[in-house]
Amino acid sequence: MKCYIAGRISGLQEAEYKQRFYEAKKEVENLGFEAINPIELPHNHGHTWEEYMRECLIAMLECQTVYALNNWRYSVGATIEVNLAVSLGINVVFQKS
Repeated sequence: MKCYIAGRISGLQEAEYKQRFYEAKKEVENLGFEAINPIELPHNHGHTWEEYMRECLIAMLECQTVYALNNWRYSVGATIEVNLAVSLGINVVFQKS
């Protein structure tokens, strides 16, 4: 089963968000899921926020679970992802502290 990782990217230094997402990927894999890490998506588009979100939402909708990082509430994009998952009945697992 696939699990999409949702968390804050915008406004963080690249090294910080990459570290958080790679650590989360390990956590998701330890839970027995195939981790879908949004920073590893191909990003073959114009690199606007809207284009990233479209690509990420498509990837998320192919997953059975969403793993919400602790900082998801500080991200417009991750908030959209988590709220959409809840609205569609996709299981959401929240990262423990």
